[in-house]
Amino acid sequence: MEENTIEKINTIEKINTIEKINTIEKFKKKNRFFELYICKLLKQISNKNGINSNAKQQLNSTICIMASYISNLIFKLTEIAKKKTISIKEVINAVKIIFPIKLANKCIIEGYKSIKNFTNKKLVKGGSRQGKAGIIFPPSIIEKFLRNFGYSKIMITSSSPVFFATILEYFASELLSLSINFANTNKRIRITIRDLELGVRHNKEISDVFNKLNIFFIGGGVIPYIHSSLITTKKRKKKGLETTKKYRFRYGTVAIREIKKLQKTSDCLTFAKFPFERLVRNIVNKTNNGMKISKDVFIILQYHIEQYMIKFLKHANLAAIHASRVKLMPVDLQFIRTINDITNLKEDCLKEDCLKEDCLSTSDKNVGFIMKRMRVKEDKKMVK
Repeated sequence: MEENTIEKINTIEKINTIEKINTIEKFKKKNRFFELYICKLLKQISNKNGINSNAKQQLNSTICIMASYISNLIFKLTEIAKKKTISIKEVINAVKIIFPIKLANKCIIEGYKSIKNFTNKKLVKGGSRQGKAGIIFPPSIIEKFLRNFGYSKIMITSSSPVFFATILEYFASELLSLSINFANTNKRIRITIRDLELGVRHNKEISDVFNKLNIFFIGGGVIPYIHSSLITTKKRKKKGLETTKKYRFRYGTVAIREIKKLQKTSDCLTFAKFPFERLVRNIVNKTNNGMKISKDVFIILQYHIEQYMIKFLKHANLAAIHASRVKLMPVDLQFIRTINDITNLKEDCLKEDCLKEDCLSTSDKNVGFIMKRMRVKEDKKMVK
């Protein structure tokens, strides 16, 4: 009896493991819409270059976001026009709204070329739609986006998914061709996220699309840039003749060297990992005690926070340069906070001139002291 029960338990466990593996594979297949076709497109552009797995996943997710955003806009346009079928006209109008004028026109021209091949009976080769149109991205996947994965009842013409597929393919090919140039300059065969980020940010049209849709690559790094005022240094006056020679670097050369080194690095986090996780867990436990968090959440959250801090410090540095200073001061940080409307309890205490030791740190006290001095000066001017 015991042997039969053990055999039954083993069979049940095997069935459960097989079911889990099947569900994981299905989930992976659902998310990986364009990964295989990105590799094929890259081989068409250049046979020498390859792409990193992380870069491939992020590029796939960006294309999926674009496809879903454009398809939602197409739904709205069809509703406004009071139509029951999605045609090429709605796709063109959606592309013109999202993309800049030059990029949109190029995409539309490529779309019409593929539809000519698709409708031309002499050039028809193969049974698939992408084979007939002469494209790599499959219209069957894009048709799912247009049908909202079976939730919408709007009809679709046969040519509209082909047209939409060519637009996305042209956009992906432009992005890959730009990233290949940066990979070749850095003497790399495989494209990384750094190459994709530089390719996007150096092209104005593509960067405008990314900013409009609020898309960015995780671990792409920063565009290397140093302000001209930081490079030019003032000459110091010699106090007297020195007998012994002291070999020293010029003022600011070491700092600029470190800035250049750090701006080249990417795909790495600067904050300590375990203290950050502890802090996030403490914040989460205050609202939802005993809530489990996966490791990927901490990494993504840390990337977001670091990117926000980089932007904040960049604006503060520009404010310091505008005030003819090289060093950052608490006033610069406070100035950027007021511009961005970042409010806090500590800031409210400063407004009320409440400088208590429990509620304020040393930096906030300095800011409060400077604000008081500024108010005193303004009062004196008013009296005069």
